[in-house]
Amino acid sequence: MFEGLKARLLAAVALLVIAFVAFNIVKIIWIQAPAMGPRIVANLIFGIIGVICLRTLFVGKLERAGNELALAIVLTEHGAILLVGATTKALQPLSVGIQMFAFDLVILVIAILFASRWVATVVFAIMVAGHVAYYLFMLRNADLGPAVQYSADTLLRDGLLAIGLMFLLGITLVQMIEDASRRSDDTLRQTNSVNKNLERLEHEARILSERRRELLEIQREFISMVSHEFRTPLTTIQGAQFLLEKLLNESAHLSRSVAEGAERWLNLQASGLTTLTKLVDQVLMLNRIEHMTGEASLEALSPGDVVAETVARFNDSMEGPRVILRNDVPPGFAASMDSGLVRAAAENLISNGLKYSGLEKLVEVRVFTEPNGWGVEVVDHGRGIPRTDQADLFRPFFRASNVGTVPGTGLGLAIVQRAVDFHRGRIEFESGEDSGTRFKLHFPGVVHPSADEASLEAVPVAPSEP
Repeated sequence: MFEGLKARLLAAVALLVIAFVAFNIVKIIWIQAPAMGPRIVANLIFGIIGVICLRTLFVGKLERAGNELALAIVLTEHGAILLVGATTKALQPLSVGIQMFAFDLVILVIAILFASRWVATVVFAIMVAGHVAYYLFMLRNADLGPAVQYSADTLLRDGLLAIGLMFLLGITLVQMIEDASRRSDDTLRQTNSVNKNLERLEHEARILSERRRELLEIQREFISMVSHEFRTPLTTIQGAQFLLEKLLNESAHLSRSVAEGAERWLNLQASGLTTLTKLVDQVLMLNRIEHMTGEASLEALSPGDVVAETVARFNDSMEGPRVILRNDVPPGFAASMDSGLVRAAAENLISNGLKYSGLEKLVEVRVFTEPNGWGVEVVDHGRGIPRTDQADLFRPFFRASNVGTVPGTGLGLAIVQRAVDFHRGRIEFESGEDSGTRFKLHFPGVVHPSADEASLEAVPVAPSEP
Protein backbone atom coordinates (compact mmCIF):
# COMPACT_ATOMS: atom_id res chain seq x y z
CA MET A 1 0.00 0.00 0.00
CA PHE A 2 2.83 2.42 0.94
CA GLU A 3 4.73 1.57 -2.27
CA GLY A 4 1.67 2.27 -4.38
CA LEU A 5 1.22 5.65 -2.72
CA LYS A 6 4.87 6.52 -3.37
CA ALA A 7 4.54 5.52 -7.03
CA ARG A 8 1.49 7.75 -7.53
CA LEU A 9 3.18 10.65 -5.76
CA LEU A 10 6.36 10.29 -7.86
CA ALA A 11 4.29 10.24 -11.04
CA ALA A 12 2.63 13.49 -9.94
CA VAL A 13 6.07 15.04 -9.29
CA ALA A 14 7.30 13.99 -12.75
CA LEU A 15 4.22 15.54 -14.36
CA LEU A 16 4.80 18.76 -12.40
CA VAL A 17 8.41 18.83 -13.63
CA ILE A 18 7.23 18.48 -17.22
CA ALA A 19 4.61 21.22 -16.75
CA PHE A 20 7.17 23.49 -15.07
CA VAL A 21 9.59 22.98 -17.98
CA ALA A 22 6.97 23.98 -20.53
CA PHE A 23 6.02 27.07 -18.52
CA ASN A 24 9.65 28.04 -17.90
CA ILE A 25 10.66 27.75 -21.58
CA VAL A 26 7.78 30.02 -22.57
CA LYS A 27 8.79 32.51 -19.86
CA ILE A 28 12.48 32.49 -20.96
CA ILE A 29 11.56 33.16 -24.55
CA TRP A 30 9.00 35.81 -23.57
CA ILE A 31 11.31 37.88 -21.39
CA GLN A 32 14.42 37.19 -23.49
CA ALA A 33 16.37 36.09 -20.40
CA PRO A 34 20.19 36.22 -20.40
CA ALA A 35 21.89 33.01 -21.55
CA MET A 36 18.64 32.02 -23.16
CA GLY A 37 20.14 29.12 -25.11
CA PRO A 38 21.70 27.27 -22.14
CA ARG A 39 18.56 27.92 -20.10
CA ILE A 40 16.31 26.38 -22.77
CA VAL A 41 18.65 23.38 -23.12
CA ALA A 42 18.67 22.83 -19.35
CA ASN A 43 14.88 22.99 -19.19
CA LEU A 44 14.55 20.55 -22.10
CA ILE A 45 16.82 18.16 -20.23
CA PHE A 46 14.56 18.50 -17.18
CA GLY A 47 11.54 17.66 -19.35
CA ILE A 48 13.28 14.60 -20.81
CA ILE A 49 14.17 13.48 -17.28
CA GLY A 50 10.49 13.74 -16.27
CA VAL A 51 9.39 11.65 -19.28
CA ILE A 52 12.06 9.00 -18.55
CA CYS A 53 10.90 8.87 -14.93
CA LEU A 54 7.29 8.26 -16.00
CA ARG A 55 8.41 5.50 -18.38
CA THR A 56 10.43 3.78 -15.65
CA LEU A 57 7.46 4.02 -13.29
CA PHE A 58 5.22 2.52 -15.96
CA VAL A 59 7.32 -0.68 -16.02
CA GLY A 60 7.08 -0.95 -12.22
CA LYS A 61 10.56 0.18 -11.13
CA LEU A 62 9.80 2.73 -8.44
CA GLU A 63 13.20 3.10 -6.78
CA ARG A 64 15.02 3.24 -10.11
CA ALA A 65 12.68 5.99 -11.30
CA GLY A 66 13.36 7.98 -8.11
CA ASN A 67 17.10 7.49 -8.50
CA GLU A 68 17.04 8.67 -12.13
CA LEU A 69 14.90 11.73 -11.39
CA ALA A 70 16.91 12.94 -8.35
CA LEU A 71 20.38 12.35 -9.83
CA ALA A 72 19.60 13.74 -13.27
CA ILE A 73 17.93 16.89 -11.96
CA VAL A 74 20.63 17.76 -9.44
CA LEU A 75 23.45 17.14 -11.94
CA THR A 76 21.68 19.15 -14.64
CA GLU A 77 20.83 21.99 -12.28
CA HIS A 78 24.32 22.42 -10.81
CA GLY A 79 26.06 21.77 -14.11
CA ALA A 80 23.93 24.34 -15.93
CA ILE A 81 24.36 26.98 -13.21
CA LEU A 82 28.12 26.55 -13.06
CA LEU A 83 28.37 26.53 -16.85
CA VAL A 84 26.22 29.63 -17.30
CA GLY A 85 27.92 31.40 -14.43
CA ALA A 86 31.35 30.71 -15.88
CA THR A 87 30.43 31.92 -19.36
CA THR A 88 28.07 34.78 -18.57
CA LYS A 89 28.95 37.86 -16.53
CA ALA A 90 25.58 39.56 -16.62
CA LEU A 91 24.08 37.23 -14.04
CA GLN A 92 23.54 38.34 -10.46
CA PRO A 93 25.51 35.66 -8.59
CA LEU A 94 23.83 36.10 -5.18
CA SER A 95 20.35 35.78 -6.68
CA VAL A 96 21.38 32.65 -8.54
CA GLY A 97 22.84 31.21 -5.31
CA ILE A 98 19.56 31.76 -3.50
CA GLN A 99 17.69 30.05 -6.36
CA MET A 100 20.11 27.12 -6.13
CA PHE A 101 19.29 26.61 -2.44
CA ALA A 102 15.55 26.85 -3.12
CA PHE A 103 15.69 24.27 -5.92
CA ASP A 104 18.02 22.03 -3.92
CA LEU A 105 15.59 21.84 -1.02
CA VAL A 106 12.90 20.55 -3.41
CA ILE A 107 15.29 18.12 -5.11
CA LEU A 108 16.52 16.85 -1.73
CA VAL A 109 12.94 16.11 -0.65
CA ILE A 110 12.42 14.16 -3.91
CA ALA A 111 15.65 12.21 -3.35
CA ILE A 112 14.80 11.37 0.28
CA LEU A 113 11.25 10.26 -0.54
CA PHE A 114 11.77 8.35 -3.78
CA ALA A 115 15.45 7.45 -4.24
CA SER A 116 17.51 4.83 -2.46
CA ARG A 117 19.57 5.78 0.59
CA TRP A 118 22.90 5.80 -1.24
CA VAL A 119 21.51 7.87 -4.13
CA ALA A 120 20.00 10.38 -1.68
CA THR A 121 23.43 10.61 -0.02
CA VAL A 122 25.11 11.18 -3.40
CA VAL A 123 22.57 13.88 -4.24
CA PHE A 124 23.26 15.58 -0.92
CA ALA A 125 27.03 15.40 -1.55
CA ILE A 126 26.60 16.90 -5.06
CA MET A 127 24.58 19.77 -3.58
CA VAL A 128 27.23 20.52 -0.95
CA ALA A 129 30.03 20.36 -3.52
CA GLY A 130 28.05 22.47 -5.97
CA HIS A 131 27.35 25.23 -3.44
CA VAL A 132 30.95 25.29 -2.25
CA ALA A 133 32.18 25.46 -5.87
CA TYR A 134 29.68 28.20 -6.73
CA TYR A 135 30.75 30.22 -3.70
CA LEU A 136 34.46 29.81 -4.40
CA PHE A 137 34.40 30.39 -8.15
CA MET A 138 31.44 32.75 -8.53
CA LEU A 139 30.62 34.66 -5.38
CA ARG A 140 34.20 35.16 -4.18
CA ASN A 141 35.33 36.34 -7.61
CA ALA A 142 32.34 38.60 -8.20
CA ASP A 143 32.60 42.31 -7.68
CA LEU A 144 30.34 42.51 -4.60
CA GLY A 145 30.17 45.16 -1.94
CA PRO A 146 30.91 44.34 1.72
CA ALA A 147 27.22 44.00 2.66
CA VAL A 148 26.48 41.74 -0.32
CA GLN A 149 29.62 39.72 0.36
CA TYR A 150 28.49 39.23 3.96
CA SER A 151 25.13 38.02 2.62
CA ALA A 152 26.93 35.60 0.32
CA ASP A 153 28.96 34.20 3.20
CA THR A 154 25.84 33.85 5.34
CA LEU A 155 24.01 32.16 2.44
CA LEU A 156 26.69 29.52 2.11
CA ARG A 157 26.91 28.81 5.84
CA ASP A 158 23.22 28.85 6.72
CA GLY A 159 22.15 27.27 3.43
CA LEU A 160 24.45 24.30 3.87
CA LEU A 161 23.28 23.95 7.48
CA ALA A 162 19.64 23.98 6.36
CA ILE A 163 20.28 21.38 3.64
CA GLY A 164 22.19 19.19 6.12
CA LEU A 165 19.40 19.33 8.70
CA MET A 166 16.81 18.68 5.99
CA PHE A 167 18.77 15.64 4.83
CA LEU A 168 19.15 14.13 8.33
CA LEU A 169 15.55 14.79 9.37
CA GLY A 170 14.17 13.58 6.06
CA ILE A 171 16.16 10.33 6.12
CA THR A 172 15.09 9.68 9.74
CA LEU A 173 11.40 10.38 9.07
CA VAL A 174 11.30 8.27 5.92
CA GLN A 175 13.02 5.42 7.78
CA MET A 176 10.42 5.64 10.53
CA ILE A 177 7.60 5.68 7.98
CA GLU A 178 9.03 2.69 6.11
CA ASP A 179 9.49 0.75 9.36
CA ALA A 180 5.91 1.52 10.35
CA SER A 181 4.75 0.52 6.86
CA ARG A 182 6.65 -2.78 7.07
CA ARG A 183 5.15 -3.52 10.46
CA SER A 184 1.72 -2.66 9.12
CA ASP A 185 2.26 -4.90 6.10
CA ASP A 186 3.48 -7.71 8.36
CA THR A 187 0.44 -7.29 10.57
CA LEU A 188 -1.81 -7.25 7.52
CA ARG A 189 -0.19 -10.42 6.17
CA GLN A 190 -0.56 -12.11 9.54
CA THR A 191 -4.18 -10.99 9.74
CA ASN A 192 -4.84 -12.33 6.25
CA SER A 193 -3.14 -15.57 7.19
CA VAL A 194 -5.22 -15.83 10.36
CA ASN A 195 -8.38 -15.06 8.37
CA LYS A 196 -7.53 -17.76 5.85
CA ASN A 197 -6.89 -20.22 8.66
CA LEU A 198 -10.17 -19.22 10.28
CA GLU A 199 -11.99 -19.69 6.99
CA ARG A 200 -10.36 -23.09 6.58
CA LEU A 201 -11.22 -24.09 10.15
CA GLU A 202 -14.76 -22.81 9.68
CA HIS A 203 -15.08 -24.87 6.51
CA GLU A 204 -13.71 -27.93 8.28
CA ALA A 205 -16.02 -27.29 11.23
CA ARG A 206 -19.01 -27.14 8.87
CA ILE A 207 -17.95 -30.41 7.28
CA LEU A 208 -17.48 -32.01 10.70
CA SER A 209 -20.82 -30.63 11.85
CA GLU A 210 -22.54 -32.09 8.81
CA ARG A 211 -20.75 -35.38 9.36
CA ARG A 212 -21.69 -35.36 13.03
CA ARG A 213 -25.31 -34.67 12.13
CA GLU A 214 -25.26 -37.55 9.69
CA LEU A 215 -23.70 -39.87 12.29
CA LEU A 216 -26.23 -38.80 14.92
CA GLU A 217 -29.05 -39.46 12.49
CA ILE A 218 -27.58 -42.87 11.68
CA GLN A 219 -27.20 -43.55 15.41
CA ARG A 220 -30.78 -42.52 16.04
CA GLU A 221 -32.12 -44.72 13.25
CA PHE A 222 -29.94 -47.64 14.34
CA ILE A 223 -31.01 -47.42 17.99
CA SER A 224 -34.66 -47.07 17.00
CA MET A 225 -34.41 -50.00 14.61
CA VAL A 226 -32.62 -52.26 17.09
CA SER A 227 -34.92 -51.30 19.95
CA HIS A 228 -38.04 -51.88 17.89
CA GLU A 229 -36.63 -55.14 16.61
CA PHE A 230 -36.18 -56.18 20.24
CA ARG A 231 -39.78 -55.31 20.88
CA THR A 232 -41.16 -58.02 18.59
CA PRO A 233 -39.42 -61.02 20.19
CA LEU A 234 -39.99 -59.52 23.63
CA THR A 235 -43.71 -59.33 22.94
CA THR A 236 -43.69 -62.92 21.70
CA ILE A 237 -41.81 -64.14 24.78
CA GLN A 238 -44.13 -62.21 27.08
CA GLY A 239 -47.11 -63.79 25.37
CA ALA A 240 -45.60 -67.24 25.79
CA GLN A 241 -44.84 -66.41 29.42
CA PHE A 242 -48.46 -65.51 30.04
CA LEU A 243 -49.72 -68.72 28.39
CA LEU A 244 -47.28 -70.88 30.33
CA GLU A 245 -48.30 -69.27 33.62
CA LYS A 246 -51.95 -69.80 32.74
CA LEU A 247 -51.30 -73.41 31.75
CA LEU A 248 -49.38 -74.00 34.97
CA ASN A 249 -52.17 -72.57 37.08
CA GLU A 250 -54.81 -74.68 35.28
CA SER A 251 -52.87 -77.95 35.21
CA ALA A 252 -53.98 -80.26 38.06
CA HIS A 253 -52.08 -83.42 37.00
CA LEU A 254 -48.58 -81.95 37.60
CA SER A 255 -46.83 -83.01 40.74
CA ARG A 256 -46.13 -80.38 43.35
CA SER A 257 -42.34 -80.48 42.85
CA VAL A 258 -42.68 -80.10 39.07
CA ALA A 259 -45.14 -77.25 39.47
CA GLU A 260 -42.87 -75.47 41.95
CA GLY A 261 -39.85 -75.87 39.62
CA ALA A 262 -41.77 -74.63 36.62
CA GLU A 263 -43.08 -71.67 38.59
CA ARG A 264 -39.54 -70.79 39.77
CA TRP A 265 -38.23 -70.88 36.18
CA LEU A 266 -41.12 -68.81 34.94
CA ASN A 267 -40.48 -66.25 37.67
CA LEU A 268 -36.80 -65.99 36.65
CA GLN A 269 -37.86 -65.59 33.03
CA ALA A 270 -40.39 -62.92 33.99
CA SER A 271 -37.72 -61.01 35.92
CA GLY A 272 -35.36 -61.13 32.93
CA LEU A 273 -38.14 -60.00 30.60
CA THR A 274 -38.95 -57.07 32.89
CA THR A 275 -35.30 -55.97 32.99
CA LEU A 276 -34.86 -56.31 29.22
CA THR A 277 -38.11 -54.47 28.51
CA LYS A 278 -37.09 -51.66 30.83
CA LEU A 279 -33.69 -51.40 29.11
CA VAL A 280 -35.32 -51.13 25.68
CA ASP A 281 -37.78 -48.52 26.97
CA GLN A 282 -35.00 -46.44 28.52
CA VAL A 283 -32.81 -46.62 25.40
CA LEU A 284 -35.77 -45.49 23.30
CA MET A 285 -36.53 -42.67 25.76
CA LEU A 286 -32.91 -41.45 25.81
CA ASN A 287 -32.73 -41.63 22.02
CA ARG A 288 -35.97 -39.68 21.72
CA ILE A 289 -34.77 -36.90 24.04
CA GLU A 290 -31.34 -36.56 22.42
CA HIS A 291 -32.83 -36.29 18.93
CA MET A 292 -36.00 -34.45 19.81
CA THR A 293 -36.99 -31.86 17.21
CA GLY A 294 -40.62 -30.86 16.95
CA GLU A 295 -42.05 -33.87 18.76
CA ALA A 296 -42.05 -32.26 22.20
CA SER A 297 -45.52 -31.48 23.46
CA LEU A 298 -45.31 -28.34 25.58
CA GLU A 299 -48.42 -27.71 27.64
CA ALA A 300 -49.35 -25.40 30.48
CA LEU A 301 -49.84 -27.93 33.28
CA SER A 302 -49.74 -28.02 37.04
CA PRO A 303 -46.39 -29.52 38.15
CA GLY A 304 -48.03 -30.81 41.32
CA ASP A 305 -50.61 -32.82 39.35
CA VAL A 306 -48.00 -34.31 36.97
CA VAL A 307 -45.72 -35.45 39.80
CA ALA A 308 -48.68 -36.64 41.90
CA GLU A 309 -49.74 -39.00 39.10
CA THR A 310 -46.21 -40.42 38.98
CA VAL A 311 -46.09 -40.94 42.76
CA ALA A 312 -49.53 -42.58 42.73
CA ARG A 313 -48.41 -45.17 40.16
CA PHE A 314 -45.50 -46.18 42.39
CA ASN A 315 -47.61 -46.45 45.53
CA ASP A 316 -50.35 -48.39 43.72
CA SER A 317 -47.81 -51.00 42.63
CA MET A 318 -46.59 -51.69 46.20
CA GLU A 319 -48.21 -53.32 49.22
CA GLY A 320 -47.79 -50.15 51.24
CA PRO A 321 -47.03 -46.57 50.15
CA ARG A 322 -43.31 -45.84 50.34
CA VAL A 323 -43.29 -42.59 48.38
CA ILE A 324 -44.40 -39.56 50.37
CA LEU A 325 -45.49 -36.52 48.34
CA ARG A 326 -45.48 -32.96 49.59
CA ASN A 327 -47.15 -30.64 47.11
CA ASP A 328 -46.25 -26.98 47.78
CA VAL A 329 -47.53 -25.73 44.44
CA PRO A 330 -50.33 -23.21 44.95
CA PRO A 331 -53.69 -23.86 43.28
CA GLY A 332 -53.93 -22.46 39.77
CA PHE A 333 -50.18 -22.46 39.17
CA ALA A 334 -49.22 -23.81 35.71
CA ALA A 335 -45.91 -24.09 33.85
CA SER A 336 -44.95 -24.84 30.27
CA MET A 337 -43.58 -28.39 30.12
CA ASP A 338 -43.39 -31.67 28.26
CA SER A 339 -45.27 -33.85 30.74
CA GLY A 340 -43.74 -37.06 29.37
CA LEU A 341 -40.20 -35.83 30.02
CA VAL A 342 -41.08 -34.52 33.48
CA ARG A 343 -42.67 -37.86 34.39
CA ALA A 344 -39.64 -39.74 33.07
CA ALA A 345 -37.31 -37.62 35.23
CA ALA A 346 -39.41 -38.06 38.36
CA GLU A 347 -39.91 -41.79 37.75
CA ASN A 348 -36.18 -42.46 37.43
CA LEU A 349 -35.30 -40.53 40.59
CA ILE A 350 -38.06 -42.23 42.61
CA SER A 351 -37.15 -45.64 41.17
CA ASN A 352 -33.50 -45.20 42.11
CA GLY A 353 -34.48 -44.05 45.60
CA LEU A 354 -36.61 -47.16 46.11
CA LYS A 355 -34.08 -49.57 44.61
CA TYR A 356 -31.13 -48.42 46.64
CA SER A 357 -32.96 -48.10 49.98
CA GLY A 358 -34.16 -50.76 52.35
CA LEU A 359 -37.77 -51.98 52.13
CA GLU A 360 -38.64 -50.11 55.31
CA LYS A 361 -37.28 -46.75 54.15
CA LEU A 362 -39.35 -44.07 52.50
CA VAL A 363 -38.65 -41.80 49.51
CA GLU A 364 -39.76 -38.19 49.98
CA VAL A 365 -40.89 -36.09 47.01
CA ARG A 366 -41.60 -32.37 47.17
CA VAL A 367 -42.93 -30.15 44.39
CA PHE A 368 -42.44 -26.42 44.94
CA THR A 369 -42.48 -23.08 43.14
CA GLU A 370 -39.63 -20.60 42.73
CA PRO A 371 -39.46 -16.95 41.67
CA ASN A 372 -38.60 -17.96 38.09
CA GLY A 373 -40.26 -21.34 37.83
CA TRP A 374 -40.74 -24.49 39.84
CA GLY A 375 -38.85 -27.56 41.03
CA VAL A 376 -38.94 -31.16 42.21
CA GLU A 377 -36.97 -32.50 45.15
CA VAL A 378 -36.48 -36.26 45.68
CA VAL A 379 -34.83 -37.47 48.88
CA ASP A 380 -33.99 -41.07 49.79
CA HIS A 381 -32.25 -42.57 52.81
CA GLY A 382 -30.42 -45.35 51.01
CA ARG A 383 -26.83 -46.28 50.34
CA GLY A 384 -25.93 -42.96 48.69
CA ILE A 385 -23.36 -42.27 45.96
CA PRO A 386 -19.60 -42.46 46.65
CA ARG A 387 -17.88 -39.12 46.15
CA THR A 388 -15.41 -40.65 43.66
CA ASP A 389 -18.31 -41.66 41.37
CA GLN A 390 -20.21 -38.38 41.39
CA ALA A 391 -18.33 -36.77 38.47
CA ASP A 392 -19.55 -39.52 36.07
CA LEU A 393 -23.02 -39.80 37.52
CA PHE A 394 -24.90 -38.53 34.47
CA ARG A 395 -22.89 -40.45 31.88
CA PRO A 396 -25.02 -43.03 30.04
CA PHE A 397 -24.57 -46.64 31.25
CA PHE A 398 -22.48 -45.55 34.25
CA ARG A 399 -23.31 -47.14 37.57
CA ALA A 400 -21.82 -46.32 40.95
CA SER A 401 -19.33 -48.69 42.51
CA ASN A 402 -21.60 -49.54 45.45
CA VAL A 403 -24.71 -50.74 43.55
CA GLY A 404 -23.90 -54.35 44.36
CA THR A 405 -26.30 -56.86 42.81
CA VAL A 406 -29.14 -54.37 42.36
CA PRO A 407 -30.17 -54.59 38.69
CA GLY A 408 -30.08 -51.45 36.56
CA THR A 409 -29.13 -50.03 33.18
CA GLY A 410 -27.18 -46.89 34.12
CA LEU A 411 -29.51 -44.80 31.93
CA GLY A 412 -31.88 -43.37 34.53
CA LEU A 413 -29.88 -40.30 35.57
CA ALA A 414 -28.82 -39.67 31.96
CA ILE A 415 -32.52 -39.46 31.07
CA VAL A 416 -33.10 -37.14 34.05
CA GLN A 417 -30.42 -34.74 32.91
CA ARG A 418 -31.56 -34.74 29.26
CA ALA A 419 -35.13 -34.04 30.36
CA VAL A 420 -34.03 -31.14 32.58
CA ASP A 421 -31.68 -29.78 29.90
CA PHE A 422 -34.49 -29.83 27.36
CA HIS A 423 -36.52 -27.54 29.64
CA ARG A 424 -33.47 -25.27 30.12
CA GLY A 425 -33.39 -26.22 33.77
CA ARG A 426 -30.62 -27.30 36.11
CA ILE A 427 -29.86 -30.09 38.56
CA GLU A 428 -28.45 -29.97 42.07
CA PHE A 429 -27.63 -33.00 44.18
CA GLU A 430 -25.87 -33.89 47.38
CA SER A 431 -25.01 -37.37 48.49
CA GLY A 432 -22.64 -39.38 50.60
CA GLU A 433 -22.04 -43.07 50.92
CA ASP A 434 -24.53 -44.66 53.36
CA SER A 435 -26.14 -41.26 54.02
CA GLY A 436 -28.78 -41.08 51.31
CA THR A 437 -29.19 -38.77 48.30
CA ARG A 438 -31.05 -35.53 47.65
CA PHE A 439 -31.82 -34.40 44.08
CA LYS A 440 -33.30 -31.02 43.17
CA LEU A 441 -34.57 -30.36 39.66
CA HIS A 442 -35.17 -26.70 38.82
CA PHE A 443 -37.41 -25.87 35.85
CA PRO A 444 -38.19 -22.45 34.34
CA GLY A 445 -41.77 -21.32 34.15
CA VAL A 446 -41.78 -21.02 30.33
CA VAL A 447 -39.79 -23.10 27.85
CA HIS A 448 -39.17 -22.22 24.20
CA PRO A 449 -36.85 -24.93 22.84
CA SER A 450 -35.84 -24.70 19.19
CA ALA A 451 -35.26 -27.57 16.82
CA ASP A 452 -31.50 -27.00 16.78
CA GLU A 453 -31.15 -26.49 20.52
CA ALA A 454 -33.39 -29.25 21.80
CA SER A 455 -30.73 -31.94 21.51
CA LEU A 456 -28.15 -31.13 24.18
CA GLU A 457 -24.86 -32.73 25.06
CA ALA A 458 -24.45 -34.17 28.54
CA VAL A 459 -22.63 -31.75 30.82
CA PRO A 460 -21.38 -33.11 34.15
CA VAL A 461 -23.30 -31.54 37.01
CA ALA A 462 -21.17 -30.49 39.94
CA PRO A 463 -22.73 -31.63 43.21
CA SER A 464 -23.31 -29.17 45.97
CA GLU A 465 -21.67 -29.77 49.31
CA PRO A 466 -23.69 -32.10 51.56
